[in-house]
Amino acid sequence: MIRRFVCLIALCTVSLAVDDPSQPSLTIYNQNFAVVRQELPLELKSGVNSIRVTDITMHLEPDSVILRDPSGKQFVQVLEQNYRADPVSESLLLSLSEGKTIDFLVQRENKQEIVPGKIIRSGYVPHDLMAMRQFGAEYYQAQMAQRGAEQPIVEVEGKLRFGLPGTPLFPALGNDTVLKPTLQWLLSTRTPGPLRAEFSYVTGGLTWAADYNIVAPEKGNAVDIVGWVTMDNQSGKRFQNARIKLMAGDVNKIQPEQMYDRAQALGIGGGIGGGVMTPPVTERTFDEYHLYTLAHSATLDDRETKQVEFIRAGNVSTAQI
Repeated sequence: MIRRFVCLIALCTVSLAVDDPSQPSLTIYNQNFAVVRQELPLELKSGVNSIRVTDITMHLEPDSVILRDPSGKQFVQVLEQNYRADPVSESLLLSLSEGKTIDFLVQRENKQEIVPGKIIRSGYVPHDLMAMRQFGAEYYQAQMAQRGAEQPIVEVEGKLRFGLPGTPLFPALGNDTVLKPTLQWLLSTRTPGPLRAEFSYVTGGLTWAADYNIVAPEKGNAVDIVGWVTMDNQSGKRFQNARIKLMAGDVNKIQPEQMYDRAQALGIGGGIGGGVMTPPVTERTFDEYHLYTLAHSATLDDRETKQVEFIRAGNVSTAQI
């Protein structure tokens, strides 16, 4: 039985070994969240600085963000932090045009025509961070997909129709338009110059699991076992050449809102395959938790499922399984 343990996830980033500060560091928990740590080069002036960062995930938790000087030599104060996670899209622009009439490019026979249409309903589903954190990313995304099935309603020539009559033509975008999830800070410092800051946060959309394949012969009780670590990245961000650690255990995050308790512990049995080569995954055990470290850096693309072999054992007696 695995006991439940409460910890402050942000502190986990401090204990990770740093091999190359320019490499992103990723600690993935088997509960659909991860801790991201990366270097953030800044060029600061004395006084107040406006900083805009877009190299972040779509499921970043703003209250988990930590920005600091790892050397401890330069004091930087965050006066203000703003997080926008609804990048511009067709449905978002339609929602901004609800109740208004815009032009649509319509293909009729062998020619294109401009047809005006009034947006009655856009079908847009806004990003709801608190709902995602309360019910979990998978549940939230399923609900959003169901709501997103609602079609826009457009009034054309005095009649209502479901769906768009053609390609919508929107006015030019403003300067405050967000094309990617964005963090914007107002930072204050008395020391001008370059700063290689450390930027860390908790995010959803990342998870991992262990999968095992067993090959049994027609006769005898000896089998071959191959174990895979499977990592799934649905965070909206690509992690290039990242140092990756995997945490197994039932961990509760301290949050201002009560979270729906849907996490299940994942126990991984067995040891790491032997041999003279360095194992691709090493394990550290503390209390009732297991921390696995990938021996080599890996790139996790967005919407990618990556597998790394971590156990290969031959001629194992079934009595030992």
